[in-house]
Amino acid sequence: MQTTHRLLAGEAVRIDVPGASGLPGGTSIGVLSLEGAGAMEVTGGREADLAFFLEVTGTGLAREVGLRGGRTLRYGRFHDDPAQGLGWAVALEGGHVLFGHTVPVLDVEELTGFLADVDVQVDTLGPVLTPTGRTSWASHRTQTVAQVVELTGPLGPDGSQAMGYLLDVRRTRSGHAPQRESTGLQVRGGLLTRSGDAEMHRYGILESADFVSYGLPGSDEAVDAVLTSLSEVVVELVP
Repeated sequence: MQTTHRLLAGEAVRIDVPGASGLPGGTSIGVLSLEGAGAMEVTGGREADLAFFLEVTGTGLAREVGLRGGRTLRYGRFHDDPAQGLGWAVALEGGHVLFGHTVPVLDVEELTGFLADVDVQVDTLGPVLTPTGRTSWASHRTQTVAQVVELTGPLGPDGSQAMGYLLDVRRTRSGHAPQRESTGLQVRGGLLTRSGDAEMHRYGILESADFVSYGLPGSDEAVDAVLTSLSEVVVELVP
């Protein structure tokens, strides 16, 4: 099974998981550097992704203000806490949406000003952000896609067969394949390794020239199934 997403900086990434029973959703994540105001993580997804973010963080977007270009910014206090920053969202064409939250010292006027410095274009794969003026991509964070992978496993106590993991796909900066063949297994999509026993939670790592992808299971017991799946995964740039 395959799916394709667009990184917020514009590149398209195809994720091929032959053993998947489903590849639902998927979000693109980037971090903007805001001149004099730190950094702000921005997520591109669908309304269902925004709804999940709002539910998990306990954030309500009860207020709105118009942005340059005709789009509308919805916002409210992050975690519904007056001491926190702003949670926010902007609906885009084609059912896409951008959302995130700010640091506590950033007010709505400053937020709209920074968002006005980011050119946003949209195609069928998702939004493309071009920072200008007082905004830029943060140098300490790479472009990311978070993709849920559903697998078919043995029947559970409730009769369900659904299992899976989160595939955390991160763009590399070097463009060079990893040089650690002796410490991992060469598989279809690159170099496969697993986290060390000292890690609190175990996971798999798939490295290629363009991406480092982390397979994060829901439980330590599922790590072997995740590694088996990762051995067939290919994550690649597409035109």
